[in-house]
Amino acid sequence: MKRARIRSDLLQVGAPVPVDVYDRSGRLLLRRGHAIESEQQFERLLQTGLFDPHQIEGAFVGSGDAAGTTSETGTLHSHPVRTRVSIFERLTEAMQALETTSALSAPAPGFETAIRAVATAVRECCALDSDAALAYIMLAAPARYSLRHSVGSAILVALLLARLHHDPGRIDAAIAAALTMNVPIFDLQEALSRQQEPPSSEQRTAIRLHPIEAAKTLRSHGVADPVWLQTVEQHHEARDGSGYPAGLEEGAIVREAQVVSLADRYCGLVSARAYRPALAPRRAIKELHERAASAIEPSLIAALIAAVGLFPPGAYVRLANGETAIVVRRLLDPKHPVVYALHQDTTAPYATPKKRLTASRRDFDIVADVKPEAVRTKVEPEQLWPPSAVAEATGAESSG
Repeated sequence: MKRARIRSDLLQVGAPVPVDVYDRSGRLLLRRGHAIESEQQFERLLQTGLFDPHQIEGAFVGSGDAAGTTSETGTLHSHPVRTRVSIFERLTEAMQALETTSALSAPAPGFETAIRAVATAVRECCALDSDAALAYIMLAAPARYSLRHSVGSAILVALLLARLHHDPGRIDAAIAAALTMNVPIFDLQEALSRQQEPPSSEQRTAIRLHPIEAAKTLRSHGVADPVWLQTVEQHHEARDGSGYPAGLEEGAIVREAQVVSLADRYCGLVSARAYRPALAPRRAIKELHERAASAIEPSLIAALIAAVGLFPPGAYVRLANGETAIVVRRLLDPKHPVVYALHQDTTAPYATPKKRLTASRRDFDIVADVKPEAVRTKVEPEQLWPPSAVAEATGAESSG
């Protein structure tokens, strides 16, 4: 039996593998259906694992297809069906739903339900493929800055609070808060993102008051969740008392608000504005570490660094061999993610991206960040982050 190197899209911490994984000597490392329990195990499987490609044919069933067997009596015995979910497509749909919902000016009974549905979609995408979700922050198709920023912040909030084993109900409220924290100033955010000059006094006033105005808007739409509302009201407060609008200090600020504030800051730094280019992710992390420690609990900044990594998915980098590459998967060692090389400086772009395990050879070491505008070729995100498989139950046996 001829085996191939395991593909990164088949592996995810916490999720069952769809194939048997073997080492080079043929020893079974992980049986199909068993979950990967840790990042260490993920890294070991990715670097040494082999699998039988023929198993893939039976591992996934196309979206909407049912998998089952018929007994001699004619009874259909159902088996789990796997649908394929594109993280990029689903997050774009969530962004579009946020745009439609946030445009409602008059109080709307369905507002809270719609925002919670968007929050659920964000959380589920992060659980399905956290690397693809992080890449979306960097690579989402052009859209209004305010919408990209809100969805990007919500992705980070979902990942950080899950990593911190936060209460699930409060996680959902915090994600909803990240999506709606700037609802009253969406248009102002657009203007400021294209504006070269500093904000006017009128704009600064609107910025300072927007947490209060956002909470008022949410209440007018029927939102009564205290965690959601408090998080929105406090997402610009700082633990040293220097924040706004109320100048609250550490003990008075809910933890969710600090997490949303941190996500808000990071996404702002890695996004380009008319008056400054986007910062490379590791430069943004450095800025947060140096400048935000008095405003945000240091342990949360450390959690962000651990969750995002020095080179998060979607970041462009240069390798020691001169290749320009894009980061695709984080590994346990934050300095050595999985990347795909796109081109060399002196040659035409590769016909297909080339996988590089940056820890495997010195000439694959990451030596510099690369600005997105300097990359000579673009790839479709789903080529690097294939749709994730989701098991669904079908038939009578699944009704219980």
